[in-house]
Amino acid sequence: MKSVMDKPTELDTEALATNAAGKQTPRRMRRAAEIINAARETFLEKGFERASVSEIAAKVGVVEGLLYSYFPTKRDLLNEVLRGMYEPLIREMEDGFSRLQGLRSRMRFLVWRHLRVYVEDPGLSRLVLHEVRTRPEYFNSALHELHVRYTAFLMRTVRDAVAHGELPADTDGEMVRGVVYGGIEHRMWGVLFGRDTVNIEAAADRFTDMVLRGILPVGKSQVSSTPAHAESIRDDIDRRLTRLEKIVAAGAAPRRKKTS
Repeated sequence: MKSVMDKPTELDTEALATNAAGKQTPRRMRRAAEIINAARETFLEKGFERASVSEIAAKVGVVEGLLYSYFPTKRDLLNEVLRGMYEPLIREMEDGFSRLQGLRSRMRFLVWRHLRVYVEDPGLSRLVLHEVRTRPEYFNSALHELHVRYTAFLMRTVRDAVAHGELPADTDGEMVRGVVYGGIEHRMWGVLFGRDTVNIEAAADRFTDMVLRGILPVGKSQVSSTPAHAESIRDDIDRRLTRLEKIVAAGAAPRRKKTS
């Protein structure tokens, strides 16, 4: 059975259209949604800098001046396109996160979902990394606030793990956030540009184990709940038991009497 976590992120352009300038009538909201969709296609095709407002307007079938009456700048339009990626994703994260308890389960979910963003929305991910986060005004933008909301699930995971004794009290949540999202970004760079592929499930298991080995207290960091690790342990136990059975059987076998 598929849950909301199995669905790719889609732009909710009708909801975003309420952020357009001017009085919100049904007709105006439909037009704003059309503009956002056209802008998304253009930004994905050409990038933000090379895309022109006139080209976006032509796709919608309106004059450039009318488009500005909805979105005063091209940057405002980009913000709405990227908001359309974040808002449904944050809602989905909240739904999935609320069903989970414990450090490992939550961490694995957050890693798994972030890996999916790069695989399912590589074009939008490239826009965020190349043409939004590199801008000096990013840290004062609404999109920065959205990103803070998105990564807040990890901060909450660390805080709850500290409160429940799963992590030491001095665990640096900001550093953990940097390791997780920075590490995934570096790992997925090749995927974004078509030079690499990744098995999301296997990568989520490995990355989660790697992060937890680094932050769990000594004595707990070697514990892993991934299927591959559990199977490896079972195989090792089976081999040892088989070896012991052979030794016991050999020792129990009657010895032949020596003949003179």
